[in-house]
Amino acid sequence: MSWTTEDQARLNELRAKELAGSLTNAESGELAALMARVEAEEASVLAPAMERLRAEVSHLEGAVAHLQSDNEELARLLAQQQSLAADARHFLADLDRRRASIWDALARLGADPLPET
Repeated sequence: MSWTTEDQARLNELRAKELAGSLTNAESGELAALMARVEAEEASVLAPAMERLRAEVSHLEGAVAHLQSDNEELARLLAQQQSLAADARHFLADLDRRRASIWDALARLGADPLPET
């Protein structure tokens, strides 16, 4: 960067004059030129960092999208697993009812109960 302490001193002087309301037209032009120079130099210095940040943001957005997709798939799988568990509970309840019905029928007939398994 070619900004020097003299440039900074002149910029400070012109800004002070601007705040005091004593800036001439020529000094106003000089101040505008110095500010444009500062902004251009800052932009050139910051450009690589800004590009890195843009790339990082893009990468992170892709990672977030991938994780969101994974989360949606996990939610679908969890719903399927919960449905399977509910089906298993219903199936076991039905088997228990059928077993109890058989035991009741055997008891009515006076037969010896079957050994529990």
